[in-house]
Amino acid sequence: MTRGELMRCCVKRTMDAKEHVSPQTRLEMTKIDCLLRFFKAQPHHAGSGLSGARVVIAGLLMSAGLVAAQTPVANPSAPVVPTTPAVPAATVLPSAPVVPTTPVSAPVAPTSSAVAGAPDVSAPVAPGVSGDGQENGYVIHQTADLGGHIVGVSGSGAMYDTLVNLQSGPRILGQTFSMHAAPGTKHPLMDSLSAFGNGFGGDPINFAKLSFSKGKLYEFSGTFRRDRQYFDYDLLANPSIPSGISTPYGMVAGVPTSASVAQPQVNQSPVMFNTVRRMTDTTLTILPLSKISFQVGYSQNIFQGPSLSPGYSIGTSDLLLREYQRNSTDDFLAAIIWKPVQLTSFTFEEQVDHYKADSTFTIAPGQFNVQEADGTPAALGNWDATASPYSIASCNTASMGSAYTNATNYTIFSTPQTAGGKPIINPACDVTTNYLRSQPTRILYPTEMFRFQSSSIKNLVLNGDFRYTIANSNLANYYENFQGLDGAIRNYTMTGKASAQRRMVSSDLGMTWLATKTISFSEQLDFSNVHQPGSANITAGITQNAPATVGNETINYAGPLVAGAAYTIEGNPAGAPLYGYFGQRFLTNNATISWDASPRATFTFTYRYRNHSIVQGAGTGASALVVTIHENGGIFNIALRPTPKWRMNGTVEMLYDDNALTPIGPRQTKHYRFHTLYKLRPWATFSGAFSDLERHNNTFNTGVTSIDGPLQHVDHTRNVGVGLSVAPNEHYGFDINYDYSDVYISSNVCYLNGATATLPGTASTTSTGAPNICPGVFVRGSTTVLSDWGPTKDFMDAPTQYASMGVNFSPNKKIRTAAGYRISAVSGNQFFSNAQQVNGSLQSAYQSPYFNVAWTLRPGLIWKAEYNYFGYGEGGPSGAPYCSNSTSLTSVVLPCNSPALVGPTGVKEPSSGLSAPRNMHANIVTLGIHYEF
Repeated sequence: MTRGELMRCCVKRTMDAKEHVSPQTRLEMTKIDCLLRFFKAQPHHAGSGLSGARVVIAGLLMSAGLVAAQTPVANPSAPVVPTTPAVPAATVLPSAPVVPTTPVSAPVAPTSSAVAGAPDVSAPVAPGVSGDGQENGYVIHQTADLGGHIVGVSGSGAMYDTLVNLQSGPRILGQTFSMHAAPGTKHPLMDSLSAFGNGFGGDPINFAKLSFSKGKLYEFSGTFRRDRQYFDYDLLANPSIPSGISTPYGMVAGVPTSASVAQPQVNQSPVMFNTVRRMTDTTLTILPLSKISFQVGYSQNIFQGPSLSPGYSIGTSDLLLREYQRNSTDDFLAAIIWKPVQLTSFTFEEQVDHYKADSTFTIAPGQFNVQEADGTPAALGNWDATASPYSIASCNTASMGSAYTNATNYTIFSTPQTAGGKPIINPACDVTTNYLRSQPTRILYPTEMFRFQSSSIKNLVLNGDFRYTIANSNLANYYENFQGLDGAIRNYTMTGKASAQRRMVSSDLGMTWLATKTISFSEQLDFSNVHQPGSANITAGITQNAPATVGNETINYAGPLVAGAAYTIEGNPAGAPLYGYFGQRFLTNNATISWDASPRATFTFTYRYRNHSIVQGAGTGASALVVTIHENGGIFNIALRPTPKWRMNGTVEMLYDDNALTPIGPRQTKHYRFHTLYKLRPWATFSGAFSDLERHNNTFNTGVTSIDGPLQHVDHTRNVGVGLSVAPNEHYGFDINYDYSDVYISSNVCYLNGATATLPGTASTTSTGAPNICPGVFVRGSTTVLSDWGPTKDFMDAPTQYASMGVNFSPNKKIRTAAGYRISAVSGNQFFSNAQQVNGSLQSAYQSPYFNVAWTLRPGLIWKAEYNYFGYGEGGPSGAPYCSNSTSLTSVVLPCNSPALVGPTGVKEPSSGLSAPRNMHANIVTLGIHYEF
């Protein structure tokens, strides 16, 4: 069949269609049938577009089905009257999604709606033509962005995934669909519908939204978000294990054998995680414009994925655990909104939130570093030990058989039976072969809320709310099981339950009175009262032991196990119910007067009073801990408009608290803020901002003198930024921004020196040059273990500079380009309580230049490309300035880079410290096609 014959066939089939089929359905059926015949008539070459045809046909089917579902049912016998397409409404439609860039925002090519030559949405467009079309009384607009990423990474892959996490592959970069009723048309179910999404196909962040409405009848909105979070900043919580630490296989006459079990350096963060959040939110409003409206909603948030978590006191040692997290919330909402008169509304709202926590803990796979004689993998534990991770003290020497002769002649490990296998540990030595902990928790939060707002009374604005919550938290079945060998213990099991209740009553009342045309008074009163009693009843561990007789205290004892003594760990109530209570009450009053001194100047002053009471412990009686904090302060604001082009405003806030709950809670707070905006030209804007937050606590919180000396806590957060944006015409423009911030925190502390003969510890001296041993050590009764040093100034300072520059250039109506550069550089420092620690990200730079281009091939078809570079690097050596190799009053304090000190220190190490390097750089190219139809 020739193409001419095919076209004549299509026309004839259209004319012969049955009368009871609607004109639009008949048209769509004919399109599909003709397209099928057309593509079957094409020669089948390699790489032909048949699969693409199927995609087009599938799109037509979906379009036809959606339009047909919204088409009013016509009388089959009524003649079809041709109509003239109505002019589409000049509605602002969702802009086409751009090619996704990186987590750091960058100027992107404009959407097709801004490109000259694109269809005018205010002009009628025949169906089937690129751009807006009108079908069955709806103005329909669709876009699709298809493409993908090409990614090249060198350096630390973990750091790249932590900061960026874009991977190579094809993507659905974005898609939109909108359908709006044309003027003069009526539809029984829906007036408008819009849907869009981006990032699907493999990007770490995905988003989709659907909304539709019918005039005064209803409004619906739903969103879905997916966010993959990978984190492995390996310096965080890292124990900084030096290289070369190991446990010898054994000792013969006091001489170690050549073989040993190495203590591996930790090259990842012990709190690493790779989790996914899936968030769904829906809201339906019924009769939105009526005096009485109804609203219902449902939201779900699921958080799940594997993580690492340090575990302590498992058997005889510490273990690094693998935690699988699965936490979720289901939130339900129902509300009635009453608008009795204009500018007044009352709302009653019921919220019910249900939280489920289902995390489980097992041994991290990398912890199995030895095996039993039968091949069972086993973990020695003490993964964070920086010296002597395992010794003969962890073995039942009387049951080691020939492997133990005396205190200097013994064998803990033997050579594996196969090459490359794990060492075989003596069965009388402590290990962990299996561990499981689960603590499924359920919390139900029902909250009733009443709100009102009104400005119906002349010169008076009122608003307020009242909320009441009774939340119940229940841990119905706590379970913990250890298997292995811990002395004579072969396994233990702990079970129990816990519950807590949270009752909260809170209310807010606000009022603003316009006393005159230039003076107004405001009053804001906030009240909150929380009671949270709880109890836990975790049983003492039930143990099963090997017989405590010579030769039997081993992991492979095959006889009957015997019941052992109760097993308890720190914090375990051992079967006795443990009660706790927490409660707090806030009462805050803000009284404000505002004066419009002139059309160009406004002054505002607020006086704040707050009463904060906290109760901890049993809640009543002598065991209750009650802390009361009174806060007084003032907030002064001035807003100036010197010229129509220049605006500025500034705020000074000063508060004083007569007490604090925590040692670093502020007693004095000062906050200065300033912002200005100046339009140099209609196309050029300059902006500037400054903020300085100062907080201090120079006294003891509750009048009790600390045994470690005065706290002298200080912290501040300072920020200053300027920006210039210039866009003289549609062909070019640029913007420049600079920001400087400094976060500083400091307190006096005593710290654990932890020095050994082979591992230096951070040290300091007194004014006389003697070792600076913390005075609290002697108050607590220690005269031999002098590992606490200080007090000294513990601080962290993170001055950061951020700069960005972007340029947009459009040489003609079809090509638009953008390029720029961004950098964030930190030059900070800290107090190193761990002598092996380095500054890491406190001495780092993160930079990202970019370039993108958009080329309009024809109206509705745009080719896009974007290039991004990411580079992250950390600075040179850093660490504690002074160290020692002992903890006594006669310790020798030396510079940490002294060759007389044995062992590594931060100033001798590379910038990565004793963990894996974190420097990385990546090149990302994103290509895409934007199509409108």
